[in-house]
Amino acid sequence: MRMTGSTLKGAFALKQTPAPWRRLWGTGLTTALVVGAGLAVGHWQWGVWAFMGGFASLYVRDQSYRSRAVTLALVGLGLTASMGLGARSAIWWISALSLAFVAGASTFVAETFDLPLPSAFMFILVACISAALPLGPATAVSLRMSCVAGGGAVAWLVGLMDWLWDPRGPASRNLANAFQSLASYAHKIHRGQRAARTRSDAAAAIRTAQRTAGLGRDRRLQLGADAAGKTFRALMRLSTKEKPSLPPPWPQLLASMARQIRHPAKHDAVKQSRPPTNNNNLPENEWRPLRQSALEASAATFTTKPQLVSNVYYPRFTTRLGKSLYPQVLVLPAALRIGLAVLISVTVAHFLGITHPFWVPLTCAAVLQGISTTVMTRRSIQRVIGTTLGLILAGALLALHPTSILSALFIVILQLAMLYFIAKNYGISVLFITSLALVVIYSGTHAAAVPLMWARFKDTLLGAAVGLAAAFTLWRRASSAQLPQAAAETVQRTQRLMDVVLNGAGPSVLAAVRDQCLAALLTLRHLYENAIGEMEPLASTMDAHLILGVEQLGYVVLALPPAKRPDPDLADGLNAVWDTLKARCEGQSDSSAKIPAMPPYPGLANQLQLLLGPREDSRQAEK
Repeated sequence: MRMTGSTLKGAFALKQTPAPWRRLWGTGLTTALVVGAGLAVGHWQWGVWAFMGGFASLYVRDQSYRSRAVTLALVGLGLTASMGLGARSAIWWISALSLAFVAGASTFVAETFDLPLPSAFMFILVACISAALPLGPATAVSLRMSCVAGGGAVAWLVGLMDWLWDPRGPASRNLANAFQSLASYAHKIHRGQRAARTRSDAAAAIRTAQRTAGLGRDRRLQLGADAAGKTFRALMRLSTKEKPSLPPPWPQLLASMARQIRHPAKHDAVKQSRPPTNNNNLPENEWRPLRQSALEASAATFTTKPQLVSNVYYPRFTTRLGKSLYPQVLVLPAALRIGLAVLISVTVAHFLGITHPFWVPLTCAAVLQGISTTVMTRRSIQRVIGTTLGLILAGALLALHPTSILSALFIVILQLAMLYFIAKNYGISVLFITSLALVVIYSGTHAAAVPLMWARFKDTLLGAAVGLAAAFTLWRRASSAQLPQAAAETVQRTQRLMDVVLNGAGPSVLAAVRDQCLAALLTLRHLYENAIGEMEPLASTMDAHLILGVEQLGYVVLALPPAKRPDPDLADGLNAVWDTLKARCEGQSDSSAKIPAMPPYPGLANQLQLLLGPREDSRQAEK
């Protein structure tokens, strides 16, 4: 393992991430309500247990209220189940299996359905805290689970209450983010700069907006998301030109659209949404799609009544669940790795004589929340330093021998501080997570503070060591190992989309196949960036030029409009080209293929020639 200066520096860098104000006030209100209710009824401990159900408020994000309601309800149930499973600690090996199951299952669900930070960690935290609490009478676990469920119910109500004054807000913000990302992409094209990462970010933002609109029933949102997709494809068609040219007003127009979607009452839709004149004399086939998508996007300002029909695709539950089982998606390896590591950590702690080793698996799981060995190494450093400082802070707080009211105040402040910093710097957030967990455990056990903190420090070192060992032994090169297959999968999805384009499929079929192709492209980009973050050198078989060329090819095809006339002959003629390219991606062949003439698609022909012709040094590929 190599410990680089950038790894150490990155461990203490503070990201310029906006503060999550909606989650901050929602979390603060939820915590105050549930803890205050426990104090009011004279059962402070009930409020503390309900507070752990209130962790559901941490998962509020910009999405349709219907989707948010389902998400918060399922998170509340998951936290309740974690409390029950964590309590199975009477026998060490049952405890090990229970905690491993919570860690693996919560990671799988969080990755499959894109739960925001803190992702799976709060489920693991609740299970580990539950394992640390005394078993008590037979009804104690049921009572704790009931309190957690109650806290989850309060979080559900608080999470949906802004519907009363902001019914379109969350979904419209996703749409505004999509247009803002389009503005950034258009700016790159205007300046003639490389835009692979910006293009990928725009694609992801548009896909999020389309999924949000697809779950809702607001036609304006659906039309706006559909128009964002059309604008993106029009910009991609323009960017494939040898010397793309985009007038300066276009990035400004798209940024203006983003502003008027966020604040429709402050902007004039007619003035802001009209496309600029064609002063740069763009070809009509390039100008028309941009102009049409801009006109359709004016419906997203919520000031005009949409007249068009949108074709927004949203994958079904079974589709998303099944996709997570694909090896190149890396959801299953991540879940298996963290589950096995937690199981091993509890086993090691048991044989080292640690009576209540709940902090060991918690630290181990925290380290393994990263996406690459570099990130996991950084997290282990952050975890050790953050825990050490958190123990000092917790010691100072517990030295005050806090009353129930003072403990409640500590819990609210520590949780809000943790949430504020969790996306800015994990190490700082760990400081507050450590103090928060110890205050909660102390309130339930009233154990001596100094022995409790010393034991947690030793457990942290052991858990970080086990987590780091797991990071470098279990699927340590999962990203780079999966890149060839992911590239071949992207080629296959691109082939399918090209077939649909050439055969003139209907709008709904085209939207679904485009979404599948885009999902493969985003997965490929995600794997590529993770592979760069792996501390060991990339596999020699991974050709960066080929990977990035396949990505570019996919976006070229994604930008194509349906053929005016079906051309099955060209689709058949391209089959040998696709097969050759897939074989190259999988390292099975380095042969070339004859690229058929395709005058209507010069950008596609050029990209295929670049991929199947003489290969360039991968170091020259775009990073």
